[in-house]
Amino acid sequence: MRFTLDAACLCGTGKVRKNNEDNFFFDGRCLEADNNGLKHPVTMTRTLRREVCVAVFDGMGGENFGELASFAAADCMQNTTRRLKDYFIPERRFLQDMCLRINDAVVAKQKEMCTAHMGSTMVALYFSRDYVYVCNLGDSRAYRLRDGEFLQLSVDHVEKREDQPKKKMPLTQHLGISPEDFLIEPYIAKGELKAGDVYLLCSDGLTDMLSNLEIDEILSAGASPEECVQKLVDAAYEHGGKDNVTVIVCRVW
Repeated sequence: MRFTLDAACLCGTGKVRKNNEDNFFFDGRCLEADNNGLKHPVTMTRTLRREVCVAVFDGMGGENFGELASFAAADCMQNTTRRLKDYFIPERRFLQDMCLRINDAVVAKQKEMCTAHMGSTMVALYFSRDYVYVCNLGDSRAYRLRDGEFLQLSVDHVEKREDQPKKKMPLTQHLGISPEDFLIEPYIAKGELKAGDVYLLCSDGLTDMLSNLEIDEILSAGASPEECVQKLVDAAYEHGGKDNVTVIVCRVW
């Protein structure tokens, strides 16, 4: 069976922050480092004859460092995925190698800016002809809605402290960790595609504002990916919009 992918992406600064530290990789493109997000959703439709990769990055570091980190990551992914046009590469090996290359790019940007306080999360979906891989570092998330079941596919790489359950915990994995300190270990999982599947990638600007139930209700309404990303971002703003928010919705049919 040959699947088709309909997808949409939207990115906003939120209602509190003046700068946008999020970035994304969508339809082979990303935002420039200095950006204010997107005014309107962008969309794409692809028949899965070839691989399709989409991703969300959430920069960390304050000042201008967060947007530089997420841009370095998105820009490197843009360059790395071009290899898929020239070589047959096993999917899992490609994703592992891609994460190492992107991490090196963020570390190089750290050295260029003379700071160690710079990094980015990453969550990506890699669609092949019959399968989808989720790959993440940090707490940006991937979800799947299938036959009414809403499931988180990614793993949150955060410290767990029982004494501070409501406090935002430090990340245990992210882009921008020097290989001299320790080797990053991205979470990678594989699943079969099924017609009717809906996938969501998002930064914590969405999940900190909306519960899983509220996100599920928006995705389950049956709207197009373009309408879904708009409704999700609008809802995040309505709930406070305290952070930058980036969402990508993909529907398989």
